Amino acid sequence: MSIGDALKADLSSFSPQERRVARVLLADYPRAALGTSAELAAAAGVSPPTVVRFARSLGHSGFPALQQALLDELSERVASPLSLYEDSRADRAEGHWLDRGVQVATASITQSLTAIPTAELDAAVTLLADPRMRVRAVGGRFSGHLAGYLARHLRQIRTNVSAPDDGQTIDAADVIDADRRDVFVVYDFRRYQTSTVERATELADAGAHIVCVTDEWLSPVAQAAEVVLPTSVRSTGAFDSAAAAFVLTELLVDAVLDRLGPAAVERMRRWEAASAHEVLA
Repeated sequence: MSIGDALKADLSSFSPQERRVARVLLADYPRAALGTSAELAAAAGVSPPTVVRFARSLGHSGFPALQQALLDELSERVASPLSLYEDSRADRAEGHWLDRGVQVATASITQSLTAIPTAELDAAVTLLADPRMRVRAVGGRFSGHLAGYLARHLRQIRTNVSAPDDGQTIDAADVIDADRRDVFVVYDFRRYQTSTVERATELADAGAHIVCVTDEWLSPVAQAAEVVLPTSVRSTGAFDSAAAAFVLTELLVDAVLDRLGPAAVERMRRWEAASAHEVLA
């Protein structure tokens, strides 16, 4: 869990003055804490010693240690496959690759999905199950396949669901036509795609509801999103894993199906009848 996630989860253990520091940091995360302690204190309207106490309340020895932790988060946020490969080389000699991979994937899925607040999950399902909403799923270069997977399943249980042909393009028409009747599910993971971030912000400004499925460091899309669903991308190799996001996608479909009930089941029945000729009997 990132420092920002920890602060969002619970501020009750901090003093009122420390909470002011936390809110300033969260409002401009993590940049607000990358200057001097005096600058952060001034922005929060507190004394520099309060900033030091805030850092210690987070478990750090002082403000420099907090800054280093934030810088380490930034480094992880922009990690490339090449740097991930170099970092993982030492672990590759330990045991069989399958055993390592299964262990890491299982832990990542369980820990990250159970850490998502149920209120966020329920809010996502409410938006996706609302028959008045138009749902469009989009992703990036690699996450576009997740967007397409979500859309193809939702189309079988409700109307007004779409995804770009390549799974990853939010075009000008999307922005021009967007309003409060639209839900965009945006998949965006580290080494975030600039065009996706910019378009998502424009969609939110137009009134569309944004559901952001992202990693533990949070895509900038999260700042414009109504619902944020962080998932772990941890893997044992050079490339980030989409396993947790994939499982979350399947669970969302199941939850929407349960929420829609008989109407969705009837649509599934008609869907199967219409596509019966496409499968082996």
